[in-house]
Amino acid sequence: MMWRFAAFGLFGLLALCLFALPLQAQTSEASRTAVHPWYDLAKEVTFTAMVSSVVKSPTHDMNMLGGSHLILETSSGTVDASLGSFAMRGKDALSFTPGARIQVTGEIKTVRGKQVLITRLVLANGRTYQIRNAHGFAIARVPPEAGSSSDVEGGRL
Repeated sequence: MMWRFAAFGLFGLLALCLFALPLQAQTSEASRTAVHPWYDLAKEVTFTAMVSSVVKSPTHDMNMLGGSHLILETSSGTVDASLGSFAMRGKDALSFTPGARIQVTGEIKTVRGKQVLITRLVLANGRTYQIRNAHGFAIARVPPEAGSSSDVEGGRL
């Protein structure tokens, strides 16, 4: 009987230790890093280029990031511009043709040993398309549905 109380006491002590973990001191705001490790707005570049080719879904052999890519010809050479997974998919997908002149803004990163432009903005045909947010995360394109229930039926959910 005595060993049961000892086991219960040990179990209770372990349970109290688990509840004590969140009581650690919090770090100050100054000690946290504010820069996202993947995308840095301070390192953004903007240039005008000609679309050489469009890759909607790269194969494994291409050794590219997932999602669509534009291969761009600039005055300084060829650039692989990654557009992410959502830019060229769906009903309102962006469309680029080889030979078109566009302006791209993004950060150049080395990914899998290759220089890749992580594209945030594309200016084409007089319109600016936001591909990623300021933190480098791809923005999903969700087209507004015609005649949604909130418009037609007075905002019922």
